[in-house]
Amino acid sequence: MTGGQFFGVLLIAAGALVAALCGLCTLVVIGVSVSAPANNGPQNYGGGAMIPIALLLGGVPTAFGGLMVWAGIVLVRSGRKTPPPPVKPETFE
Repeated sequence: MTGGQFFGVLLIAAGALVAALCGLCTLVVIGVSVSAPANNGPQNYGGGAMIPIALLLGGVPTAFGGLMVWAGIVLVRSGRKTPPPPVKPETFE
């Protein structure tokens, strides 16, 4: 395993954690915002009012985690080497 492949695997692992945790948290906030009844207080966060804030604060890191996974896959794939072509005996004559 080359250094690029090792760094790619680390990027995949870290990016998957970031995307999964931020994505799940964003989905929970959106779900609670949609399912919560409208409050009668000064702050009316019910009925989906938190969706834009949740997408801004949670969607951006989720997308960044996805990009980290993609960059890790690119690094792992670029580290693979194709076998050299076979040597022909006529080359040394």
